[in-house]
Amino acid sequence: MKFRTWTSLPAALALVAACTTASSAPPEPDIGPAPAATTVAPAAPAATPAPDAAAAPATAPELDLDAPLPFDPAVRRGELENGIDYYIRQNPKPEKRAELRLVIDVGSLVEDDDQRGLAHFVEHMAFNGSRNFEKQELVDYLEGIGMRFGPDLNAYTSFDETVYMLQVPTDDDEILAKAFLILEDWAHGVSFDGEEIDKERGVVVEEWRQGRGAGGRIRDRQLPVTFHGSRYAERNVIGEKTVLETAPHEALRRFYRDWYRPDLMAVVAVGDFDVEQVETKIRQHFSKLEPREAARERADFPIPDHAETLTSIATDPEATSINVTVGYKRPPMPTETVGDMRRALIDGLYHGMMNNRLQELSLLPDPPFLYGFASSGWLGRTKSMYRLAAGVPDGGVVRGLETLLLEARRVEEHGFLASELERSKVNVLRSIDRAFDERDKQESGRYASQYVGHFLDDDPAPGIEFLRDLYHRLVPEIAIEEINARAAQWITEENRVILVSGPDKADAGIPEEQALLAVFDEVDQVAVLPWVDRTRDEPLVAETPTPGVVVSEERIEELGVVRWKLANGVSLLLKPTDFKNDEVLLSGYSPGGHSLVDDERYTSAAQAASIAGEMGLGNFDQIELGKALAGKVAFARPFVGELAEGISGAASPNDLETLFQLVHLHFGAMRRDEDAFASYVETLRGRLQNQEASPGFWFEKKWAETAFGDHPRRQPFTLARVPEVDLDQALAVYRDRFADASDFQFTLVGSFDPEIVRPLVETWLGSLPALRRDETWRDVEAFAREGAQRFQVRKGIEPKSSVRLVHHGFTEWSPERAHVAASLGQALRIRLREVLREDLGGVYGVGASVGVSRWPRARYNASVSFGCDPERVDELLSAVRQEIAAFRADGPSEEIVGKVREMQRRSRETALQQNRFWLSQLQDHEVNGLPLTDILRFEERLAGITREALRDAAREYFDEARFIEGVLYPEETAAGGAAAEKGGETDPE
Repeated sequence: MKFRTWTSLPAALALVAACTTASSAPPEPDIGPAPAATTVAPAAPAATPAPDAAAAPATAPELDLDAPLPFDPAVRRGELENGIDYYIRQNPKPEKRAELRLVIDVGSLVEDDDQRGLAHFVEHMAFNGSRNFEKQELVDYLEGIGMRFGPDLNAYTSFDETVYMLQVPTDDDEILAKAFLILEDWAHGVSFDGEEIDKERGVVVEEWRQGRGAGGRIRDRQLPVTFHGSRYAERNVIGEKTVLETAPHEALRRFYRDWYRPDLMAVVAVGDFDVEQVETKIRQHFSKLEPREAARERADFPIPDHAETLTSIATDPEATSINVTVGYKRPPMPTETVGDMRRALIDGLYHGMMNNRLQELSLLPDPPFLYGFASSGWLGRTKSMYRLAAGVPDGGVVRGLETLLLEARRVEEHGFLASELERSKVNVLRSIDRAFDERDKQESGRYASQYVGHFLDDDPAPGIEFLRDLYHRLVPEIAIEEINARAAQWITEENRVILVSGPDKADAGIPEEQALLAVFDEVDQVAVLPWVDRTRDEPLVAETPTPGVVVSEERIEELGVVRWKLANGVSLLLKPTDFKNDEVLLSGYSPGGHSLVDDERYTSAAQAASIAGEMGLGNFDQIELGKALAGKVAFARPFVGELAEGISGAASPNDLETLFQLVHLHFGAMRRDEDAFASYVETLRGRLQNQEASPGFWFEKKWAETAFGDHPRRQPFTLARVPEVDLDQALAVYRDRFADASDFQFTLVGSFDPEIVRPLVETWLGSLPALRRDETWRDVEAFAREGAQRFQVRKGIEPKSSVRLVHHGFTEWSPERAHVAASLGQALRIRLREVLREDLGGVYGVGASVGVSRWPRARYNASVSFGCDPERVDELLSAVRQEIAAFRADGPSEEIVGKVREMQRRSRETALQQNRFWLSQLQDHEVNGLPLTDILRFEERLAGITREALRDAAREYFDEARFIEGVLYPEETAAGGAAAEKGGETDPE
């Protein structure tokens, strides 16, 4: 279960975001420990300017700005006689699936004083017994048909609404029928069995507990200021712990009776189904709900205006970051007419350009903040908020706030530049064109979210065809003067809120309220100069290289894959697909990584790709590169991991040459920029300054010490190690790793024609340097220590613990063994959820996984982790051990084995329609030296998932002589006692 957060996008651009599926980064090869985090080379959010055909005709009639926005004609929308709204749309992606939603227009705001937290508690009870599904039968049934608790079955509660979400297969009429029975039960058939309520109390309290910590305590202090004078300040969604623990059963039933009623409900159905059939089911199941007479009023709760500036300065001993926000409350801006959409586009362009400027400032050698942004969005149904926010280093609050306010003043006095606006317009138009191009490949879940928003908040849903035409008519004629005029309207002295949060320590430099207020007066006295738009007007690559040639071609017909070998040794797998119209994914790797670097240079080597990414490419620094890529959907991101180096990237089919150019530049055109390095180091320092305030830091530190001793490659990266990062060492490692492409294996998957791609491949990959080095990775022997290891860390204020149990050791690897191991983890996760959450009410969630990795030596890792009440650690760990022992003795039940097989089968159905899946599979089979046709052996391997196979795997992977068990306790608990030494640690047993 989760909570809804407020959106930061103006309505027009949020609608584009809802319609657009971004090209995400492809995975890195799984041939060792995860590589260090890397910095993405600036990726433009859009591509080339729209073609002439996309523009509105010259003879198009003048737009009526007062005309209401239409509703998408592809949606069947109606209202039952009892008041229930419904939205139905046929959509083929993913195939054989439906996304269903039951929407209740109430959340925590309508709770009575004795019900604080019960709106969310009621949502939990919907999964714990109903008219047609006793107790856990609902979850058991859905898992049995291959749906996963969490990804496919979930719900959320917010201040204003509760939404139940369900994904089900549509290739079985009985399953689809039962899905609507589930929705109906949620609407008016939840049981609220007293025993089940009392069992679920523990789960809800554990969800409350996991939300505690520095962030929770700071939020408790700042929400009453942000929502000053309103009910929002009094109705935190998770509620009050005492209410959750002691509320009478009748209080939950009363909330359900009062608020779960037809006039506050909607049903949303989007998927691969027959619309007529689904409408019939909705009418059959929901027409029977009776309207309520003398129903309680569902009121909106206003957030009042205030003339004075409200301030919250919240420090906490466990806070790890310093943040400053100035917010300006405003009436919500409707998006009901064409004119509203035009205004929202102006606001979106304003925010985009402001954020581009703030990002540039964060890249200065001595940056004023670690990050800064401007946004506007939801703040309850009767207010919105414009905010300027930044994360700053110690002592940086005043400077960060000054910079935010000065940049807002700079826009107010001098405006944005025409060049900035043109880039932003191109990006917006390309984004809407991409959404239009993908209109037949859009995921059903995105459509469902749109219609939920339309029912709850009147969010626009005009359909992509209308929207694209409107954008191409509105955006080109928006004038820079209109956008610049908005600057003065955002910032006012009324309804102003200042929020500062950070660690409770002397040198954090957290100012008092008067010092914050003084910044506003001081900024007014500063003379600001116009912004300088620094660009570089030249090609990305100055001179086209001499192309190489494809010297061999192999076709794997069963997979629709072709393999090219180029003269310089580069190998490329190509799989054209029609899963997305505007997506191509690329990955490339070479064995080696920073394992080939000696320990003395390891710290710099681990940061090499991140640092190289900050330098820019060729003649372009990072800022210039980002602007040069405006109007392009293409990015390439290098990595240098422990056992491999490589590049991942993505592009629109129209921008494939740009993608290949970026890849080419990463091999031979890296820059050395001391200013960029200085900015990188300062940002790194700022992010690490306060990490030791977190109890989790000490737990991870002790884990590393227990598992790996003093191995230099397994120590946490701390502030003290920043001076070890050397620019020249890092760049030397990077250049060495990308000096030879002859052993690089690339994979390209997506919407492309191989014959059109061939000249691009020969030009940009075929010309990469080829030293013909014969090398591979080195085993750095960084393995967890033998034996049984236990430790405790006592650190933290809140009464909560974190528990981690990991069994590990050497083994044999094969694809079959890897599949069995992963299935064992899935089975154990199901069982532990049943026991620890449903039976014992001791956790909100529990993680369990088992994996077998091949490189550098075949090893297994079997992990269980959860958070809980410190007083229950021993009890819950004992339960975990008992379930592991049961798995070792007899294996999981046949019911759980059946669930695992069906979940995998159903997940495979949707995965086969995804470019990312094929990219990962092709790459992993290459890395592991397997025939690519083994990808087709899934059913054969699935048949090997038996109770006996999982039992045997449990006996091997849960070796009672090889494990690490760590527990994080708060500093003082009955279970753990008081921390006895600096850092709050105890020694391993």
